[in-house]
Amino acid sequence: MNSLALPPLPTDPHECLIQGCDRPWEVAVDPFLVAPRTWYVGNNWVGAYLLESSDGLILIDTTMQPQVYLVFESIRKLGFHPEQLKLILISHMHYDHLGGVRPLVEATGAKVMMSREDWAFLQDRPDQLLNMGRPFGSFTPDAFYNDNRPVVLGDRSIRTMLTPGHTPGTTSFFFDSANDQGDPVLCGMHGGVGVITLTDEWLGEHDLPVEWRQDYLDAMLKLREMPVDITLGSHPAQVRMMDRVRDIAPGHNPFVDAAVWPKLIDGRIAMIRDIMAGTK
Repeated sequence: MNSLALPPLPTDPHECLIQGCDRPWEVAVDPFLVAPRTWYVGNNWVGAYLLESSDGLILIDTTMQPQVYLVFESIRKLGFHPEQLKLILISHMHYDHLGGVRPLVEATGAKVMMSREDWAFLQDRPDQLLNMGRPFGSFTPDAFYNDNRPVVLGDRSIRTMLTPGHTPGTTSFFFDSANDQGDPVLCGMHGGVGVITLTDEWLGEHDLPVEWRQDYLDAMLKLREMPVDITLGSHPAQVRMMDRVRDIAPGHNPFVDAAVWPKLIDGRIAMIRDIMAGTK
């Protein structure tokens, strides 16, 4: 589907989940290149990224089970076979990011990694999966992240960083790539910048600790100085990725923009400080 002719997304995240699960064709987009050997394979609402390595494919996040067929189709459109998928990395334990794990594993045999903190949280609080009754196949991770040891598959290396707040085990990803001139650049994806889970209303309704707010702020301040050149949105609207698709051209990668990362992080720092101050 043409990425530039999409129906508008609902403003309510719950309505986005309903649309994405019940009418996934409304959010379908063609895959597109965001960096050398790195493609966007998510949809108009939630992101997923495919990385090619010398030993197979890596997928960061899976979208939701009812729309995972779109991920398979994107893999095929890029000229790969699903069986080439060897590793799935999960940013955090909300349904829109890991709902597709089980069918992907069943079809490909890929290994799954996520944070130990979010795996424990999912076991303790399955209500926080937030799947609104949509189908979810259980799974068991094959390994947990270690921020002192990168995730490596073939010639691709991905640094993980625990960045809690949105969930206790939200993880961000950083890996080297190149710009159009072949110069090294850093790709970065914050695993979950949403602050809706940190409001008074949400924390109270779901019996969650207010200390998550400070965790979120501390993580954002730590990430603020990361020299990210290509910012990958866990939800594309966070960094207006779909607006940039139209500017893709031979010799020009519109996603190389070092101003995007600090703008994203600064905006979220302001949001969480407002929440902590009681002004939002």
